[in-house]
Amino acid sequence: MDTFSNPRKSQAKTLERKDFCTQLASQWMLEEVKKSRKNNLVVSPVSLNVLLNMVAAGLKGSTLEYTLGYLGSENIDAINSKSREMMAVAAAVGSTKDGRDDGGPMLAMVNGAWADQRFPLKPLYEEKILKGIFNCESKTVDFATQAAEVRDEVNAWAEVVSRGLIKNFLDPGTPSPDTALILANGLYFKGTWDHNYRFVKERTERRDFYLLNGDTISVPFMTSSKMYPCGSFDGFKVLNIPYENGKCEQHFSMYFFLPDERYGLQNLLEKLINSDPKTYFHLSKVVLDKFWIPKFKFSYKFEVSEAMRDTGAPFSFAENPTDLSEMLHIPDGARLPPTSIIQKACIEIDEKGTEAAAITALHLFGCSNPLHKPKTLSFVADHPFVFMIREAKSRLVFFTGVVLNPSQSD
Repeated sequence: MDTFSNPRKSQAKTLERKDFCTQLASQWMLEEVKKSRKNNLVVSPVSLNVLLNMVAAGLKGSTLEYTLGYLGSENIDAINSKSREMMAVAAAVGSTKDGRDDGGPMLAMVNGAWADQRFPLKPLYEEKILKGIFNCESKTVDFATQAAEVRDEVNAWAEVVSRGLIKNFLDPGTPSPDTALILANGLYFKGTWDHNYRFVKERTERRDFYLLNGDTISVPFMTSSKMYPCGSFDGFKVLNIPYENGKCEQHFSMYFFLPDERYGLQNLLEKLINSDPKTYFHLSKVVLDKFWIPKFKFSYKFEVSEAMRDTGAPFSFAENPTDLSEMLHIPDGARLPPTSIIQKACIEIDEKGTEAAAITALHLFGCSNPLHKPKTLSFVADHPFVFMIREAKSRLVFFTGVVLNPSQSD
């Protein structure tokens, strides 16, 4: 495929119908499940979206046209408007936690940029875009002679932003001396279950969980006698557990998508990709005659560039490096190899609530069906399922993932 072909005429067409980053996460999870992966998956669509928007706002030419296509935006103004909305949600939630504990969620979003002295940031991009929209701190560094020191600095930044949940984000050997720019987004979320939906720790018990390979393991399951927003659809159920709101105007919830069949995860993911997700977020409270959800804690790191390539939306500046000239000073004749985008996310849920974090970074290298509402339902998540943390007003999906084995941990 031509790197800069119009995504409206490629496989990326599927991604354009809905939020690109959420769809990308769902398609990547489906591909991993098809490969019989055994590891749990967690991705932050919002973190990836913010990073891609930071990049898009500094592009021009065919690369900009291509990027706008798969992000589903008409122009840079639309990209910047969406970015301001996402940053505003994070700022609004964060402002409710300024030294007082009102029981509401904690949400922090921080952006950073490290530009090599050979490829300095353009002043307009640095001031108007990075600082003006993304409140992004930028720094000029020397990757050629101090790559290891920059790695340590980025890793320390990631650990602070994630409240200690993500350590050693960049592996030894990265970034390379040829790196021109690192752009990064850090996201942290902590929410307590709404008081109407809290779990009693004493009721947690070990139960069987059925793996996709046919094995059975014993893990701790939480339960409650409350009524929950829940619905039954074609081949799966959806359960919503809201988080405590406090004085925050935003409303966060965690959704659980459970296939009816023990081995129905692949079909579930396909349905989520090919249907309108809004259908599944309007749920009525029902009595759950059986209700069990496993506790879990895990992290997942993956190459986003690979996922984008596999879903028909490759991301690279190799053919048109001058399209970055709104962002960086690009020397004449510069050639850029494929761009690397990496994300590491982690999540933990227990009787109290949820804690999650994600770091997403771009490395730019240098020269070189209708709802059914029964009176009662059962929701026993004793086999692989999908989860999603979503904010209702903005409709932003902050985290999504697949639990294949709740006993897995770091």
